[in-house]
Order: sequence, then C-alpha cells, then structure tokens
Amino acid sequence: MENAVDAIKIAFGILVFVIALVLAVSVVGQARATSEMVFHVNDKTEFYEYVTSDNIGNNITQNSDRIVGLDTMLPAIHRYAKEQFAVTIFDSLGNPIVRYDLWTENIMPNWNRILKNKHIVGSNEERNYNDVQNRLQRLQNVVNKTINTNRTVNAEDDISNLYRVSIEGNHSINVGAPWEGSNEEILKRIHADMTGKEYNKNLITYTGKNLKQYQNRKFIEKFLEISTRGETITDDEYSIETIKENKKLEIIYILQD
Repeated sequence: MENAVDAIKIAFGILVFVIALVLAVSVVGQARATSEMVFHVNDKTEFYEYVTSDNIGNNITQNSDRIVGLDTMLPAIHRYAKEQFAVTIFDSLGNPIVRYDLWTENIMPNWNRILKNKHIVGSNEERNYNDVQNRLQRLQNVVNKTINTNRTVNAEDDISNLYRVSIEGNHSINVGAPWEGSNEEILKRIHADMTGKEYNKNLITYTGKNLKQYQNRKFIEKFLEISTRGETITDDEYSIETIKENKKLEIIYILQD
C-alpha cells in the first residue's frame, strides 16, 4: 500500500514538473517573439516597400529605404538572370554605374542598328529605343527624387557607358553584351564587374566596373515595379509574335556620399 502511495506521489511530482517546464518554455517563447516584434517595428530596414510607377513613368516613392552594403547587394546581382528581375547601381550624383537586366542585354547586339533607324516611325528599332529610354528614365525618376537631383536620361549615352565594349581591330565606340547565353558566361561578366577585370568572348572585350571599390560604402536600396505593355510584333508577313503585358521588378541601389 505504501509503495502505491509513493508511486502516486512520484507520478504527481513528475506531472507538476512537466507542466511547470511547458509553461516556462511557453513564457520564454512568447517573450522572445514579443521582443523580436518590437525590434522589427522600430527597425525600418526590416521592411521592403515598392516604389510604384504609373503607365507614363511618374513615380511615387515611399519612406522606407533600406541602407545596405555591397555584401547584401551581391546575392541580388547573382540571381538577376535566373529570377528575371533587373538590378541597377547608381553613383551618389545619380549616374548609372552598372545595370543587370536580360531584357536590355538581349537587344545590345542590335544596338547600332537601333540607333541608325530609331527615327523611322513605326519600326522595331524606334520601339526598342523608346522602350530602353522610357525604362531608364523611370529608374532615373526614382533616383532623382531620392537624392534630389534632376538628371535626364539619354539612352544613347547611358547605354554606351553601361555596355561599352572593344572589338579587336575596330577602334570605334561599340556596345554589346558578349556574356549573353549561359549562366556561366553571366557569372564571368559579374566577376569582371566585381574585380574591374576584362571579360573576353569572340574577340569582344568588356571591361568590368570594379565594384569592389565600394565594398566599404553604403547604398540606398529601392524596389520599383514596372508594368510592361503588351504588344504584337510583326517581323514579316509570316512572323507574328504577341507579347503579353507583365510586371517587371527593378532593384535600385544608390551610392551614399
């Protein structure tokens, strides 16, 4: 009988201990969740907000900029091709330093032809030039409002600075994206931009932007969502391509003084 009573006492003691342990763990967990919530609410860098853009490129900015370093920017740069978004880095005066965007890069091999025929109304070249101009200007509008500048985009000059290449045996100014193709080529281009070294392919040389010089600097980070217009492109009477309207994510980094 005494053994049974002792067993009941031990079982009751174990039950009380387990209940107390569960309550203690629960209280600690709630306290931690509360402290993290308070921390996040008071830390504006924990939140992303998009900059919105209407159909004519007017931008409405938010007041939740995140301040980041180059180490934070690198993962976004390395994912731009795979996840189909764009990344553009600007200096402290609002000038574009480097741009990562498959849409822009895909038309760079035809850029000289685009410049030659951009004034032909209704041509593919006119449309492509205007699309590049409008896209870059939308980004510039955000940058201008963020750092209080009034820089105006000239697509011809900006593309020349962003995608300038040298072609063996040709001393004129050329633009292009020789890394177009595999992920391996894109990674080599990114490496060139980080180190300031050259990327070479098929006698075309692209000189990297040397982003490592900014490794101890800070950047303002912004997100822009652009709606691309749907359109039907006719190359000839036998080729018609319809492009559906979609939304494009643009990540903007602005170097701080």
